[in-house]
Amino acid sequence: MRVLPRRHGFRALSRRARVHASGRLLRGAAALGACAAVALVAPLTSASASGDTWQPSTWTGAVAGPPVPGTGLPPSTVPAVPTPLPEGYDVSPTYEGQAQCDPAAKAGTQKLADLIKATYGSDETVWIPRACDVGGQSEHKEGRALDWMVSVRKAQQRADAEAFLGWLLGPDQFGNPYGNAMRLGVMYIGWNDRIWRGYDVERGWTELKGCFSLPSSGNDTVCHRDHIHISLTWDGASGRTSFWDGTPMDAPYCPRARSSASLVSTGRAADMTAIEPVRVLATRRALGVPERCRLQQDTLAGDSKRIYAKVTGVGGVPTEGVAAVAVSVGALGSNADSRIRIWGPGEGKSDIVVKVPMNKDATGTAIVPVASDGTVALANGTGATDLTLDVIGWFGPGDVPNVTIGTPGQAVDMSQESAVAPAPAPTFAPAPPAPPAPAPVAEPTDEFIAVGSELGYESTGQGPLQPDEARVVGLSAVPSEATSALVLVTTRESTKRGKVRIGTPDQQQGASLAFPKGQVRSSVMVVPVQGGQVALTNSSKGMVQLRMEVLGYSVNDAPIKVRNAERKRIAKGALTADTPLVVGPITGVAGLPKRGKRVTGVILKVTTRTKGPDAGNLRVYGLDKAAPGTRSAPIDPEHRQISLVVTEIGTDGKVVIHPSVASKVRVQIVGWVRR
Repeated sequence: MRVLPRRHGFRALSRRARVHASGRLLRGAAALGACAAVALVAPLTSASASGDTWQPSTWTGAVAGPPVPGTGLPPSTVPAVPTPLPEGYDVSPTYEGQAQCDPAAKAGTQKLADLIKATYGSDETVWIPRACDVGGQSEHKEGRALDWMVSVRKAQQRADAEAFLGWLLGPDQFGNPYGNAMRLGVMYIGWNDRIWRGYDVERGWTELKGCFSLPSSGNDTVCHRDHIHISLTWDGASGRTSFWDGTPMDAPYCPRARSSASLVSTGRAADMTAIEPVRVLATRRALGVPERCRLQQDTLAGDSKRIYAKVTGVGGVPTEGVAAVAVSVGALGSNADSRIRIWGPGEGKSDIVVKVPMNKDATGTAIVPVASDGTVALANGTGATDLTLDVIGWFGPGDVPNVTIGTPGQAVDMSQESAVAPAPAPTFAPAPPAPPAPAPVAEPTDEFIAVGSELGYESTGQGPLQPDEARVVGLSAVPSEATSALVLVTTRESTKRGKVRIGTPDQQQGASLAFPKGQVRSSVMVVPVQGGQVALTNSSKGMVQLRMEVLGYSVNDAPIKVRNAERKRIAKGALTADTPLVVGPITGVAGLPKRGKRVTGVILKVTTRTKGPDAGNLRVYGLDKAAPGTRSAPIDPEHRQISLVVTEIGTDGKVVIHPSVASKVRVQIVGWVRR
């Protein structure tokens, strides 16, 4: 199951998405264990328990319990809390979509499955893992989602499901709605045609996958009528939240951070000047960060979840004349198996410095180029973790290539933050107080945000659009605050020619695409969105399958300005796995403006092919930008793949092409998005 990412959590204020009218701007063919006691609760109404009593309903709204509860159901039970609960709560859930494949059941997911079985019977069926090659994005593939097989059409099973959801989402022992869900780290729930989001509770239960128009029992699985789906955050998946041990995981996530700095030097000296280790970053103690926080993975394309640690002018490190530093990095209490990457801002590559398992600590060392503002950069691949960074030496300019070299160390059991062994940092005269740091610059709201390329919607799961059907669907990778999206729309298997209108669910704005009978047609379109959703209306007298790939989106009323380019190849050749290729500058090429500030995205046609056994993906991003959290272009061992990808460009006009597996790649500019 997959839902739309939003940044709003347990305590967030509601926001109203704005709608923007826009039409199609560019068309071009493109091939594209807990053991718990249980307590008896009163039945919702008088007990009655046979037959299929489910009736279709289009109700949506916010309620601290199950949607449209049944009547006349038999009595059921609710779980008992395994440990005394504190008054404090865990950090509010955020959307953390599946980004890797490691299907083994995670500790918190297994504990929740065991709690369900302890409450409702050991013969209950609860599925957790899902194979990597089955379906699309799903937290099952990371072992942090479960499906409890209960049917809305069977009275006792529905009674159990609704009793459980009433306990999970209803007021907890302190009277707070959704309290148990927050303590378990529930990211979202799918049940009975609807979805509930722990990261956006004020939105309540909303329609799931157009299921209000799919009442037949043949759609019970896709509409979650024959099971409850629960996806957990990485905190929830770790099994360390307050529900299980009474200790809240209440540390917030570090804020976004960006850097426009460049490297001090492309070369460094061969010899290091050793110093007494000096700690410059300790997120648990708010050292080197604005406040106590954990570094989280990117959750959306362009998130820029980074820490830029100041490493010059501290301890024995001079303020000037430092090309690179030697550092020791620690990851503490990671809630997921993850890799910590480090690099110098402005450098074209990063390297892994720490490999940390879930619920462990780990360390590593690295030599890292220093940026012009005296910083080095850190990013977390999966979940969230606390970090420490000690500077242990520095290098002046020289002839050795100044690139990041990371050396991961060993993992150990979780503990308190270690001291800066082996000795305290030397004393030195304090520098004059620095001027107050400027207030963080707000994320621009008038910018087009390049996603890369991500499957937003495909009709095959629900079946083709029927004649005159109107279907409201969510677009993956498009947040609810977006007002328009740049998409690649492909129609196929049409039984008659016709048109499909793609517009806002309220039908106020829209754009149309004509399609032929029985042929594949692809077009790049700008379509209005509302609440992360679009309405698809088929005006044909026949059926048609439709696929939408999201290339980017806008969050304000300014139109997305797409321009054609003179087709120009910028890369061709064989690339090795996980080795980035820097290309450019591409500004001034193929009709793009020479000033990169006028370009918010470049549209690329990417062709990939591999002879290896493994599938993968190829990501394209600006040289000094964050790598997208989306798939970008797929790499398939069986077939050549042709994709459209939209990327930002770096401040120097360069882009990075980064394959996850060895492949042959060809990249061509076909268009651009103007600021």
